[in-house]
Amino acid sequence: MNAVIYYSNTGECRRVAEYLADKSGFDLIDIYDIKSFEFDTAVLVFPVHCQNIPRAVNDFLKRLKVKALVAVALYGKMSFGNVLYEVQKNYRHKIAAAAYIPAKHAYLDEKGFEDFEKLEPLIEKLKNPTEVKIPRSSKNPLADIAPQFRSRAGVKLYADAACNKCGACTAVCKNGGIENGKPNKNCIRCLKCVAACPQNALRFLFSPSMRAYLKKRKKTDLIIYV
Repeated sequence: MNAVIYYSNTGECRRVAEYLADKSGFDLIDIYDIKSFEFDTAVLVFPVHCQNIPRAVNDFLKRLKVKALVAVALYGKMSFGNVLYEVQKNYRHKIAAAAYIPAKHAYLDEKGFEDFEKLEPLIEKLKNPTEVKIPRSSKNPLADIAPQFRSRAGVKLYADAACNKCGACTAVCKNGGIENGKPNKNCIRCLKCVAACPQNALRFLFSPSMRAYLKKRKKTDLIIYV
């Protein structure tokens, strides 16, 4: 079985995954809908979280059995860290191709990735998925220190008096990060729940450090390893 598997909270990774699935003819599967973890060739599309691999993706990679893996990481601002190298080193999967793709940041009003034709080398490599080696890239030495806590600290998320505990936010969050308007330690601050709230009751505030970060010049490097 061949598939394009995506982990997407804001929709950006799904857009890229849909394109790759359409061009390759592979099945398109949400990471949370996986029934079997055995594949011939799998394309995994996921976002970089605080220069790290998201927990749901780490959990998936631990269970994955695949002959050839294509890893595609989307990043929204300054750095993609070292995630593709870590995928290859930590999980020992045969990496046939990989890419870092500049995408829309969840907290910024900007266009998403549109240069889909530049991903053609990934599609071509699927025809002959020989192994490639991913080089180590730069990563902030503090990036591995409590990334989920730092994400929560950067954005305060709360429900105002309009919240009627309808459960819409709980239903839309596949990370199990919020319950009836109250976020918990699993919340990654993707703000998907904010958009889904029928009462417009969810509010968020950026910390001073987050506001400063979002003002920095964005990196737009597209890097493909084939």
